[in-house]
Amino acid sequence: MTRPIELALSEIGELLDRLFDTALASLDTAMKLVSGEESDAGKVESYSREASRLRQEVIEKTVEALARFQPVASDLRRLTAYMEASYDLFRVSRYALEIARLYGRLPRNCQEVAHEAPGLRGKVEEMLSTAYVALQAEDPEKARSVILLDEEVDRAYVEALDRLAASEQLPRCEVARVLLLRHLERIADHAVYIASAAHYVATGERLEPS
Repeated sequence: MTRPIELALSEIGELLDRLFDTALASLDTAMKLVSGEESDAGKVESYSREASRLRQEVIEKTVEALARFQPVASDLRRLTAYMEASYDLFRVSRYALEIARLYGRLPRNCQEVAHEAPGLRGKVEEMLSTAYVALQAEDPEKARSVILLDEEVDRAYVEALDRLAASEQLPRCEVARVLLLRHLERIADHAVYIASAAHYVATGERLEPS
């Protein structure tokens, strides 16, 4: 017999799936704006608004489940992790919106920025997908693998900062590169937070970045 709280967890999980898809769509559209494959920045804003709405639904359903069922142990960890992940996915959509805003102000002669972005974008999307699968499957090994990918993203961002610090002037393209990488680095951090929540559900312990 299905426990009532399992039905609530399933409903919240479905909302979270939709939020995950919306967050990824916002990032995908924002990066297509940077590369010139997309021209409508308004799409990212729409995705961000939808992410905000879905996050609020997750919070409301989670609070209701906590009040009705007073869960303990693994059920409580799942509800806590789902609510935390909803915030992280919402933040992904907000950083995607910042990337879209950057696109509108990016100097059109900064082709290197657009050419560098896809590689790092791939790493960030892999981190998000792996972290979310780890949460769904309650897989601590997948959660830990996200940390290794995060180190690569951090390194790219620090290298961009070093290039900027070494410049006697303040080149517009270098500033644009650093801002773009900073937004991607923050999205990667939120993937790590989701991975930490997944590890918590599976083991009862938080995953700490190395």
